[in-house]
Amino acid sequence: MTAGAFEEFVAAESTPSLRTAYLLTGDGRAAGDLLQEALIAVHGRWDRLADREEAAAALRRELVAAHLGRRWSRFGAVLADSRLMAGTTGIPGFASAHPDPVPSDETAAALAHVLPRQRAALALRYGTDLSEAAVADALGAPVADVRARIADGLGRLGELLEVDGGTAAARVGDLAGRAPADIGDVHGWVLDGERSQRRHRAGLLALAGFFVLVVLLLLFTGR
Repeated sequence: MTAGAFEEFVAAESTPSLRTAYLLTGDGRAAGDLLQEALIAVHGRWDRLADREEAAAALRRELVAAHLGRRWSRFGAVLADSRLMAGTTGIPGFASAHPDPVPSDETAAALAHVLPRQRAALALRYGTDLSEAAVADALGAPVADVRARIADGLGRLGELLEVDGGTAAARVGDLAGRAPADIGDVHGWVLDGERSQRRHRAGLLALAGFFVLVVLLLLFTGR
């Protein structure tokens, strides 16, 4: 698909996808970061996606993947907070991460205590009204497993909120309606994020090269 098609896709999908990201994070800023990360990943293989439907499914999978923390894109932020890399925040790719937000909404706060995969299943099933099959595709799991996660997640959420399962599901849908509706120029924001990722990788390569150089110098001077 073309670059113009990606821009149209972003315009159409950013708002509903932001609602999903909000349910996964419980915070508007964190949801925006999650959505940006997912859209960057989709853009990276845009030419290999057959159509908008496949692209939307890919975006859901990327949102879940980012939520479950399977990426290394924040590796530099982790290093920046370590004693080893103290004072490196001026190096591209080594900015300190924002602290995890504390949700102010009761439902969002309760969701924070639901297991991540259960939370993702609830967010997709009741926050975006996806079928169990579509949720299973996003989670990369069999439908039977997803059905069990939804049931267990609803049970846990109901306990935390002191409501029954049906009311807990409705609370998830209500929370989706309170998600931020507009985050500005999402397409430009994605492009900015891609540039930031390139700087991040360059910073990591520079760091790796520095350590290799130090090791080589130690080997040769130690002879």
